[in-house]
Amino acid sequence: MATSLPMRIVNGWRNVKGRWDLMMFLAKWDPDYRKDVIITFLAYFLLIYSGLTWNTYYDWIAMAVEAGIIIVQVGGEMSILPADYRPSHGGVRYTVQPSTHIAYEELSFLMSAVYPAEQEEALGFSNPIAQLAMCRESPLVSNQVDDVLMSRENLPFTIDPGEANHIRSRHQLRYIAIRVANKKQHTTNGAKLAMYDMADALVADRPVVMRKSYYFDALLTAEAFRSRIFRNNIKGEKEVYTDMTTYFPVKEEVIDGHDAVRFLPDLYKNVSGHIGITTILVTENNRVVMLHQGTTKAIGAHTVTLGGSGSMNFGDMEIVNRPDDLRAGIAYGMAREMCEETGMLKWFPEVQRNTMVTGFFRWIDRCGKPEFVGLTRAGDVPFSKQQAIDSDEVVKYDEVPVTLHTLADFHKVLAWLREHKVNVSLSSLMALHRMTVIAGYADAGANDAQRLIHQRVSAFLFGPLGYLDNNVAKPYSLENKQA
Repeated sequence: MATSLPMRIVNGWRNVKGRWDLMMFLAKWDPDYRKDVIITFLAYFLLIYSGLTWNTYYDWIAMAVEAGIIIVQVGGEMSILPADYRPSHGGVRYTVQPSTHIAYEELSFLMSAVYPAEQEEALGFSNPIAQLAMCRESPLVSNQVDDVLMSRENLPFTIDPGEANHIRSRHQLRYIAIRVANKKQHTTNGAKLAMYDMADALVADRPVVMRKSYYFDALLTAEAFRSRIFRNNIKGEKEVYTDMTTYFPVKEEVIDGHDAVRFLPDLYKNVSGHIGITTILVTENNRVVMLHQGTTKAIGAHTVTLGGSGSMNFGDMEIVNRPDDLRAGIAYGMAREMCEETGMLKWFPEVQRNTMVTGFFRWIDRCGKPEFVGLTRAGDVPFSKQQAIDSDEVVKYDEVPVTLHTLADFHKVLAWLREHKVNVSLSSLMALHRMTVIAGYADAGANDAQRLIHQRVSAFLFGPLGYLDNNVAKPYSLENKQA
């Protein structure tokens, strides 16, 4: 977020806005909370009214009763949240922590071992980085889908007007209250774009179904369903209060003679599915950037991203106004995130022109969250010269000390990151992985479509600027370059 205000004021506003958003969100979906809020506000109103119209000692009695109602409602935590939502209550403190396992009935399964849904497995989705040991989280990727995503002429989409209520348990509400009420995380309920479809829609001859969602929906599902809630017992010891992974959108089946779990064929109906976007930035020095994420970032704190990373705002698609091609809106969102995190918003039009969508993956640990990856070329934008950053989310700007001359040099970037044990976020790692896959399309075993993708990306990254509309897939040729 680019602003001239001191970050202390911005963070204070985000805290207030986050709590207001939480109150409105819970009042909308939870009748018990709505009742408590109404009672509390009525008590405040009556207390103020009694004070303004005081004339006998009976008013003192009325005010004492009204103050008592308020005290009972807000409790020792001075909160209008119901007691079983509060991050701490009655001397017991609640915390949340992501898990690496899924609790399924009496069994437990590693998240990294989740199989793709049947229709996505048929498209070649698998985990390509299981042996790299560079990230604690896991993806599902299909080179076949990525190639079609880059090569098809357009990618139409449609918006489902329905509204989803993702609340299945009161434990979800405690989880979201813990996350939002934490002053270190400035979380507001922004409108997001969600994918209300499976990945086979990206290669099908029909529009991809999208839906308007909200960030709190993601916390209620993709984040809550990967987590466990802990509390301090009467001895002050930490214990598991509830395991939310029981809601992970998977089903059990026997695969290769072993008990296993795979994603549900309609997982998008069980989780918010808001779209993540991540792009690799190749700076004006022909090097990959490293943006070190700070502690205040709700997702991905203490990791390194290789460019802009965030989520699609619903307004991104409205601004671009391209219902014939989802990729145009995604590229816009990628450029927006890039400019926000590097403080380069004045360069946004050029960054948008120099951003290309290159692939798609599912983030297993976040309930199969859909994520698009891309590539941004700095061009004339002085990213490294200015080293500007959003000091709230990004705390340090750096470069991988590998100069890119050809796409094959992305393998050297990956090797350097592995050698120096850089804690790269999964989304950035997948964006980099996609570039190493495209680099391999120069090999003799590549088909014609793959060679065209290699040629196009190579020309985009190392050729002259302005010769290609990056939001419309078409192969690079001498005619394009001369034009």
